[in-house]
Order: sequence, then structure tokens, then C-alpha cells
Amino acid sequence: MKFREYLAQLETDGLLYKVPKPVSTKFEIASLLKHHDGHPTLFEHVEGSAVPVAGNLLSSMDLLCRSIGIRKEEWIARLDAAMRQPGTVREGRGDFEYVEPDLDLLPILTHYPKDQGLYVTSGVVFAQRGTSRNMSFHRLAKIGKDRFVGRLVEKRDLHTMYLDAKAHGEDVDVSVGIGNSSGVLVAGATSVERGLYELGIAAALENGIEVSRARTNSTSYPVDTEIVLEGKILHDETTPEGPFVDLTNTYDRVREQPVFVIDRIAMRKNAVYHALLPGGNEHRLLMGAPRTPTIYQALRSAGIDVRNVFLTAGGSGWLDAVVAIQKKSDRDAPAAIEAAIRGHRSLKKITVVDADVDITDPDEVNYAVTMYWEAGKEVVMRDVKGSSLDPMATGDGIGSKLGIDATRPLSVPAERELKMRRAEMTLDV
Repeated sequence: MKFREYLAQLETDGLLYKVPKPVSTKFEIASLLKHHDGHPTLFEHVEGSAVPVAGNLLSSMDLLCRSIGIRKEEWIARLDAAMRQPGTVREGRGDFEYVEPDLDLLPILTHYPKDQGLYVTSGVVFAQRGTSRNMSFHRLAKIGKDRFVGRLVEKRDLHTMYLDAKAHGEDVDVSVGIGNSSGVLVAGATSVERGLYELGIAAALENGIEVSRARTNSTSYPVDTEIVLEGKILHDETTPEGPFVDLTNTYDRVREQPVFVIDRIAMRKNAVYHALLPGGNEHRLLMGAPRTPTIYQALRSAGIDVRNVFLTAGGSGWLDAVVAIQKKSDRDAPAAIEAAIRGHRSLKKITVVDADVDITDPDEVNYAVTMYWEAGKEVVMRDVKGSSLDPMATGDGIGSKLGIDATRPLSVPAERELKMRRAEMTLDV
């Protein structure tokens, strides 16, 4: 669903919390987003800017699936299908007003006391170099009226594109979209085979997307994006980036990173700025939920009858997965643990449960662990590649992993079925 349509739908359904009083971009909006985490919030009057701010828009699976028009149970199948069969991207015409590159016009937030400064966190970067294109999330710290320093994760597609351009003494054309449709936000967080363009996933989720060509470079971006920053990544200028509170609510370290220069700002009439709270539910969900089909596919490839995959809030939507399987052999759970790690190397903990467990309910998962785990069934890995977001891992992401088999042994009766039968007997009486 388009950004503005989704806001309107939330308001119609009584799900949009409005803050009418003037609020500050320095800590206050971030603090209120944290207080209302899980509830879409619109800040109508922002001090120092004519642009309102909205946040917590996709801060639960219910909200995310609502925005795409599906039930939670359909999430993995829908995204998996979009990744396998991208949709149509057509050229259209955006209704933008183009202004000079003055970033002070935007209500860019300072989130936490030790942050480097003002950060754009919901920006999806549309990059192009020759015929190569990439669409991905990157945090951007404002370091001037027309420039940012941006975090490019090593070995990811945009970082590879940047290194190639740098080697040839060339800049990379980019446009940064703020206030994107839910399909674009989901697609921007997915990992696809190199050479495939992520916008096709968004187009599949939204039954097609129209894009507008940038005025100042070779990129294109969706015509319904609220705010677009056209510019380039400089090949010959870097500067320190960080500290920044990342997914796990811990400060990421400072690194030397490339500089983005903005040449033009495109804004829709009455544009709304999307603020994504670092370490909040929306951040965790947009990072983690697009990974679940990858884990799901890895399990299916291993011959596991997998029913569902969930990355938990307790694992910051990244480090902890619960997998539901229909077990045919007592060897299936250990195989599922290994397959889940192949599907998402950053996992630190994997819990495998039976298909009748609601893996989104922590109490049901804990019940399964308490009832069916026994010493010796767990899988422990040490000194293996994990995630740099794991505070117990080394700087290179080398740490430990734990796999828990919480499936019911095939020799043990299905307790839930017994409970259901007892309940039916009681009702019959």
C-alpha cells in the first residue's frame, strides 16, 4: 500500500495516534516513538520544519501484513512468491516539487544522546551504475546542508558497486527515498541474487510500480515516494560514521565511510517524513521479516516439512528464530537447525517446535521448550561466523550459536491433541 494511502487507512480505522502539539526533532520525537512503540504515530507540528513526521507505521506483523493486504499466515508465501516472480516496473510521472539541496528543510531526527548527530533511518537508496541497479536501506548521518555520511555494509551490493566506481575514479548515482510504500520498504530489506533488482519484489507485492526518472542523475524512483534526495556517492571522500544505536539497542562502532552529496530534493505536496526509530519494533521487523522466506527456502531445500518461521522481538528481529516443522523423524529437528543457519548466517539461537505451536506466541514456544527439551538434544556451535550485531561476538562477527530441539519425540503422545480432546469431552458434558 502506498505511504499516503496507508496513513489514511490507519486514520480511518482508528489506529493512528496523532500528536498535535509542537515537538522537537532532538530526542523528543524519538522518545515519543519509543513510548508508543507498536502504535502508528503522526506528529503534526514539528519545530523548525513545515513537514510532519510519522513513525511506528509497520511496528508489528499485524500492521505490516495489513499494509500489504494479507493475513499473517500468508506472509512467507506471499513474499516468497514475489521474490521468485518479480512484478512489472513501469515508467510514470511523479507529481514532485523540486527544490535546492537544503537538508535543513527536513525534520531529520537525533535519536539518542551519543549518536553522531541527525540521522535519516528510513531512507531507501536507489543506486545505478551503468546498467547495474540496487535498492537497499542505508542509514545516513547529516554532516552538512547538502551531504551525509552513509553506512555501506561490506560485501553487500551497493558497497561492491561503490568499490568498483571508486577503482575507476567515478561517483555512484543515487536517489534516497523517504516515505516509501510498504512494498518498497520490504523489498529494500531483502537479499536477492546479485544482478536482480529489488524493486521487482515491491512491484509484485503491489501489483506493479510506476517510477519517475531523476532530474540530476541516471536513477529512477517510485512516483509515490514522499521525499526524494537526488545525488551521488563520492568516490574520493570519506569521513567517520557513528556512533549509532543499531538493531540490538547497542551502539555500533565508528567506521570510515563514504560521503553522499545531494544535488536536488524532490517533494510531493504536503509531504510526510517517515521516521524509523533505531532499535524499535519497526526497525526490527523491517530488518528481520524479509529474511524469513530465505530461512524457509533453506529448510525446504533440506527436505524439511517446514510450516512457519519467525524472528523474535527478543532477538531484535535478527538473532533468534523459531521454526515450526511437521516432524517425520527425530532427525528432522537437528537438520532444521543446520538449514536455518544456512538460510540466515546471523542467527545466534534457533528453536525448533512442532507444527501445532504458535511460534509468534512466546508462552507457547516456552511451553514447548520446557516440556520437550532435554539435555543433549541441543546443538552448540562455538567460534563460528555470526553477526556483528551480537554484542558477545568479536568485531568480525565470530561467536557462538545455540540450537534447541523443542519438538515432541515421536514416541510421546501429542499433548495438545490430548488437551483438545479433554476440552471437547468437557463441552459434551
